[in-house]
Amino acid sequence: MKILLIGHEGYIGSGLYRYLSTRYQVTCWGKKNDICTLNAPILKELKIKAIINCAAVIDRISMGFVVGSESDRVNVNGMYTLVRALKDQEVKLIHISTKDVFGMAYTSTDVDENADSYKPKFFIDDNYAFSPETIYAKTKLMGEYIAESHPFAVIIRLSCCYTDYYHHRGSWIHNLIKILLQGKPVTVTDEGKQFRAPLNVDDLGGLIDNILVSDAYGVKINADGGINNIYSVLQVIRMIAPNAKINKVGDVLDYGFAFNNRLAGTLFNWKPSILLSDRLPVMRENINLRRAISV
Repeated sequence: MKILLIGHEGYIGSGLYRYLSTRYQVTCWGKKNDICTLNAPILKELKIKAIINCAAVIDRISMGFVVGSESDRVNVNGMYTLVRALKDQEVKLIHISTKDVFGMAYTSTDVDENADSYKPKFFIDDNYAFSPETIYAKTKLMGEYIAESHPFAVIIRLSCCYTDYYHHRGSWIHNLIKILLQGKPVTVTDEGKQFRAPLNVDDLGGLIDNILVSDAYGVKINADGGINNIYSVLQVIRMIAPNAKINKVGDVLDYGFAFNNRLAGTLFNWKPSILLSDRLPVMRENINLRRAISV
């Protein structure tokens, strides 16, 4: 199968490229190509059978939506351009979205507090109410609505995803490892007790495999590392460096986030299998050696 991977230069995109390129014929489409330049003739010339869109401008600082901003251009207009290029084509589209469309889903009454973590009393379902707060969240949600106009689309909302390799941007776990390898103290917000369920990109690749052979379309699913991978930031830090010096700043605003992965399981027979605890030593070595994915 010929796949077009948009956003292969990003942290998650590079990890997906490594996974997918061993299974499919992958054509990459990055910043230099520009998602807004895609059109139907290009897709037909490349004989593309499926598209995975990882392209995104990630701005979690700006709150208001701004017409014409880079977030609008890539996250919204880029999706419009892509769907327009797919008109009347039976090409599968997998659009990578984010948990941010749900906003801060947990409050103090929704968690139990332990010495080093908050524990959720429930998990976020695929049908949970939207409450986007940043321009990133708002434009990604707008992109979801545009994507659903393509009849062969599946939207995957990621909570927390990581690769095993070094990347110039990385994720919060990746960046924690870089700091801790230098022996520097780590500064955490929300007391470091906020929880996540990190998903390895290879497990995400497995979900995409299942979607590509499925006849289920027009759905939006959540995906994270599952109940066996729920850790607080403090717990992850101590898994990486037990004696790390930790500075805590600010009030608690973020208690955590975790999905129940319901639809991913029922529609695509998928559940995550890779444990963060098994991959942290690999990540530490790769980041220490600056061992990156070659695309």
